[in-house]
Amino acid sequence: MVTTTSPDRRGHSPGPGTTPGSGGTPRGGGPRGWGASLGVLNPFSGRPGPELDPDRRGRSTLVDRILDVGIYVALVALVIYFWVASPYFMSERNILDIGSSVAVTGVLAAGVTAALIAGQLDLTVGSNIALTTVVVAVMIGAGIPTLWAVLAGLASGVVIGLINTVLVVRVGINSIIATIAMSLVIQAVALILVSGNIKPIINPALQNFMSDRLAEIPSPVVILIVVYLVSWVILTFTRAGWHVYGVGGNANAALRSGIKVNRIYALVFVGSGLLAALGGVITAGTAGSGAGAYGVGDEFTVLAAVLLGGIGLNGGSGRVQRTLAGVLVIGVINDGLTLLSVGAYYQQLAQGVIFVLAVVLGAIGERRRAR
Repeated sequence: MVTTTSPDRRGHSPGPGTTPGSGGTPRGGGPRGWGASLGVLNPFSGRPGPELDPDRRGRSTLVDRILDVGIYVALVALVIYFWVASPYFMSERNILDIGSSVAVTGVLAAGVTAALIAGQLDLTVGSNIALTTVVVAVMIGAGIPTLWAVLAGLASGVVIGLINTVLVVRVGINSIIATIAMSLVIQAVALILVSGNIKPIINPALQNFMSDRLAEIPSPVVILIVVYLVSWVILTFTRAGWHVYGVGGNANAALRSGIKVNRIYALVFVGSGLLAALGGVITAGTAGSGAGAYGVGDEFTVLAAVLLGGIGLNGGSGRVQRTLAGVLVIGVINDGLTLLSVGAYYQQLAQGVIFVLAVVLGAIGERRRAR
């Protein structure tokens, strides 16, 4: 569940991750140690999140497995369909174009995934893109070297993450409400800085970097791959990653086990802000400009990709590689419909259907995990 405040430090509340009637016992219950009982990575199964209750294994494993691999099956099916429907779909150029087109969405989705696993939601990612592009463009326009302008843009994302942390953890505002309010403020600041105009980036260094290729792979795609590799390693193999799962599964139990819950919330908000700013840097480099209108509505596309990947809103479970599959599903659909010359209105309809489907699948998944 997307939490509203920091957990009760006295530990009296059983928290959202407990099983009804269990006297505050965390759901799941892995084979060894407090980590497994909190729903963190089970090192013996290699799968994060709470395990199925033993009495459920026989009657629900098949459905759960179908839900678990459904996103991958859908991705393969879509690729095969558009491969048959268009002779250009599987060309090397088009495949790389798909990767480039989803790079920003994918980078943002990695941060939102970690936040959701911890039981929080960051909806400032779209406006964060706008502010980052403006900061980079304005600083480069003032004669500041490109590297320092990029670092300043990334720092702005960190600041946004810290402010979100204060609003949610210290003030106690629901993360959805806090980040929606913050997104309006951030968007306004970005528009004010450039007076509502598009600010061209006069130094071509950033554009050149984003158009460069490493081993024939465009720079945005390389950044996307690196972000997901790092995210996967952190969430799967590090203590901080296990604590993210533990806090999302049951914040009060995590607190009683010695985890600094508020630090985990700060970690995911700052991480999400940093990755959103990185998406803004990619946007600034590919567009060659900064504007307060960039990134508007991107948070909904990101949320659709995350929900398609099976990352629930209750926290404590999910895998970043599934989020990547959700991102690719959206990218493949958009590219395939364009190749088939489907009208823009129908593409928008398809995107809406995807979002509704993502919400439905997310609700089904949460309902089954709550059983």
